[in-house]
Amino acid sequence: MFAVAPLVEAKRSATVVMQPWARRVGGPDVAFGLPHQKQAALRVMLWVDYTGDLHLRAFGHLRLPVDQDAWAPQLVLEGPAPLPPLNASMEPSPELVHRVTGQWLRPYSLRFELPPAYVNITCFRLLELSYPGHKAPFCVPLEGLGDAAIASSSRDRGVDNTDDVRRASVCEELAPRDKHTDSSPALWAAIGPPRHAHSTRDWGGHLEQVAIRTVHYLAYHVAMGVSGLLLYTDAVQRHYLRQVPALQPYLRGGQLRLVQWDLPERNHEDDGRGRPLGYNYDQALFASHALLGLSGCGANLALMISDLDEYLYGTKPNARWPEPYARCIPRTAGGPGGRPVVVHTLQRMEMLSSAVPPEGEARLWTQLPDTSNPQAPPQHPLVRYDRRKPTPMTHNMHNKPIVLPAGEIVMFFVHEGAPLRGEQQIVDGNCVLLMHVANYWRARSNNGQYRRFNVSTFLPFQHWIFDPAQNGGAGVTYPT
Repeated sequence: MFAVAPLVEAKRSATVVMQPWARRVGGPDVAFGLPHQKQAALRVMLWVDYTGDLHLRAFGHLRLPVDQDAWAPQLVLEGPAPLPPLNASMEPSPELVHRVTGQWLRPYSLRFELPPAYVNITCFRLLELSYPGHKAPFCVPLEGLGDAAIASSSRDRGVDNTDDVRRASVCEELAPRDKHTDSSPALWAAIGPPRHAHSTRDWGGHLEQVAIRTVHYLAYHVAMGVSGLLLYTDAVQRHYLRQVPALQPYLRGGQLRLVQWDLPERNHEDDGRGRPLGYNYDQALFASHALLGLSGCGANLALMISDLDEYLYGTKPNARWPEPYARCIPRTAGGPGGRPVVVHTLQRMEMLSSAVPPEGEARLWTQLPDTSNPQAPPQHPLVRYDRRKPTPMTHNMHNKPIVLPAGEIVMFFVHEGAPLRGEQQIVDGNCVLLMHVANYWRARSNNGQYRRFNVSTFLPFQHWIFDPAQNGGAGVTYPT
C-alpha cells in the first residue's frame, strides 16, 4: 500500500489508495525467453481503492473506482542519486483495454523500461505525480546472476549495491531448464484463497475440507503430469495446511506451494447494490499477481488458472502433460508473422455421477480414501463420475486458460485476459478439456442431457497406495 492520489473524473475528485506489486523481468539469462525478454524492465500491477467506499464491486468482485480508459496513474520510479527518475508507461494500449469487457474489474498494468544504469539496482522509491511527497520504498532482489558479475558491474558504476541477499530464481525452481523446454513446459496450477463462502468462524471444519480437497486435486494432477499447485493462502490457512499429514508429501516434494496472500476477508451485509463482496472478491488480483510474478520466466513454464472443482482431461487415453502440448495445443497463431499463442483457452465440460445424487456429491470430496481394508484399495472420488455433458460449455465466460506468463498477460479477470506479446486461441475440445464437477461444493446441476462416460480413459490411476511408515507412522495416501 502506498501514497494516496486524487482521482479526477468529470469535474469530480476523490482520494484513492493504491496498492502496487512489482516484478523485475528480462535480461540475458531468461531460459527459453521470448524476443521481448532481452530488455530489462520493472513491471507493476496496481490496484486502486476509493477510500470513501471500500465496497465498490461488480458481481461480488472488487472494482476500480473508474474505468481504465478514463484515468490512469502517473507513476515515477526513483533509484539512488545521481540516476534520473523513470516514468511508467501503461502496458495495454487503448485498443487492448477495449478488447476485454468490465475494465473496472481488472488491475492496472504499468512498466518501467530499465536503462543499463538501472539494471543491477535492487531498491527503489515509487510515487504518483499527484502526490510527489508520498514515496513508497521497496526492494526487488536480483535473480539468477552471479555475485561476482553483480559486484563488478556495481563497482564500475561507483555504486555500492552488493549487500542484497541473492534470491534463487523462482523460474528455475518451478521449471528447471535442464528438464523443461519451450516444447515441454512445466505446467503449474494456480488457485485463489480457499475462503469460506459465508465467512464463518469454523476455521477448523472449513480448512479440513480444503485440505482433503487439495489432496484429491494434487493426487490427480501430479499423476497427470502437472508440476504442482500454487495455492494462495492467508496466515491461518498456511498454519493449518502445513500440519495436515496427507499434504506432507506434496509440501516436501515441492508440488504444493503455499503462496503468501494476506489480503483480509471482505464479506459484508447486502446494501442493496447487488451481490455483496464474497469469498472470491480478489479473484482478479490473485490471478494477475501469479501472471506478473511468473512473467520473468521463459516459455518453458505454463500456468493453469483454475479452481479445485476443475480437472484437466486429455481426451486421448493416457495423454499426460506435456504430451497434449506437443500434439494438439496450438503454439503459433495463423496469419502473417505467426505470433506465439500465449493464452490457450480450455473449454469446460460438466461431469455428473449416476451413483451419487447431486446433494451427496460434495461429501465425496471431503473424505480421505479409506485405507483400513487392504483387500479393497481406496479410490479417488472421480471414479464415481460416469456422466458428462455431450458438448462443452461454449460461452467465453465458461472457459479457463492455460497461459504462458512470458507473454505478459494483463487485465485478467477469472476467465481471460489480454496478452501483450502473443495471441489467444481456443483449444480444440478433442485435445484437452477441463472437467467441471458442478456439484463439487453443493448441489447445482442435475438437469439437461448427459451421456455415459468411461472414467477409465479419464483417470491416470485407479487406486491409491497407503504407506503407514511415512510421516512418523501417521500414514499418507498418494497416487501411483
